[in-house]
Amino acid sequence: MNSEITINLSVGRHCIVKHVTLIAIFTILLNICAALYILGRNNNKPILFDIFSRKNIEANAETTSKDEDRQELYEKSNVDVKYILQWHEDGSYPFYLIGEDNSVFFKYNCPYTNCIMTDDPNYLSDVTRFDAVLFHGNEIDHEILKLPPKRSTKQKYVFAATESAHYYPIQNPIYDNFFNWTWTYRLDSEVYWGYITICDLNGIVVGPKLEMHWPDMDPIGIEIQNNLVNKSKAAAWFVSNCNSKSHRELEVTKIQIELAKYGWSVDIYGKCGELKCPRSNSKSCYELIKKDYYFYFSFENSFAEDYVTEKLLTALNNYAVPVVFGAANYSRFVPPGAYLNARELGPEKLAKAMDEIIKNKTRYYDFFRWRNHFVYEETIGTIDGCNICTALNDQEKFNTYSLYENFRKWWNEYD
Repeated sequence: MNSEITINLSVGRHCIVKHVTLIAIFTILLNICAALYILGRNNNKPILFDIFSRKNIEANAETTSKDEDRQELYEKSNVDVKYILQWHEDGSYPFYLIGEDNSVFFKYNCPYTNCIMTDDPNYLSDVTRFDAVLFHGNEIDHEILKLPPKRSTKQKYVFAATESAHYYPIQNPIYDNFFNWTWTYRLDSEVYWGYITICDLNGIVVGPKLEMHWPDMDPIGIEIQNNLVNKSKAAAWFVSNCNSKSHRELEVTKIQIELAKYGWSVDIYGKCGELKCPRSNSKSCYELIKKDYYFYFSFENSFAEDYVTEKLLTALNNYAVPVVFGAANYSRFVPPGAYLNARELGPEKLAKAMDEIIKNKTRYYDFFRWRNHFVYEETIGTIDGCNICTALNDQEKFNTYSLYENFRKWWNEYD
């Protein structure tokens, strides 16, 4: 009997302690929340926004008042939220890489995370309340009737595109005097959205840009040389589009004829050639380039200003010299002496240069000096998503009025 009492008392004391502990924890949490709220109000900083997700805030909104719209809610949270409306069909490329809400801005540690993406025009009570409206370049020319019914001079209409203007020209005159900003691969866009980012060895973004100031570069050391010494084949090309607007496949045929005079060839992998290396096993394909090939053909499928895709990175990041073919000024993307330009040289001179470089190890090694200074990354679906939010938070940029008077001429420059 005494033992039962002892046990019951012990259990009772344990429960009391547990409840007291829970009450204490709950009280502490309430005090922390109150302090954060007051601190945010006094310092005008979005503290609560950093702590609570959008879903949590909206859940609170439903409890407080179902009629209170989202923008008013964020204003009460003391947050300068930037609302971005994606005016496009669901899941269209490349918007699906960015996604919705603000998750992408946290995912890539963007400088600003106070932007909300949505493709729902009813997300706010009025479409004119969005800070920016994005129009997808692949779609807008055939969606005239679906344009927003009204706009505000306080918001930015943004043309967004990562695909070449050569494939997606804009023809309708309604788009002249329509866009305030562009968010594209062109380096003269207000907001850059390209395929490539150049960083220095400290991870600082240094390019690409309209005016690149390349430093004098040091010769490569033994570590880099070790990745180059066992190569035995002239060039590789991975390609699946055999009927391009740039007619690159015809150019390669001409180059093949010229290279054959020196005993070399271009090994073509994919639908347009006889060799196979499936995309599902891309790592082994890249290892093939790194191990065997002196050059890689980074040939674009179309001609457009600043249109340089990940094809350039296939060469640079796999220890092959890129042979480029496009309409870009490649000195904005690659240091002089680090690539060969097939359009400028032509098939005959290109083949001769490739043969001479292969036979001169010192000259070949010099093409890799850039590796002592820079790192190239593919960023189309990653940190370039930060740029639109950064631009919207640049008050001077946002408050400066701009309009593309002759947008079609600007965009269709190589049409």
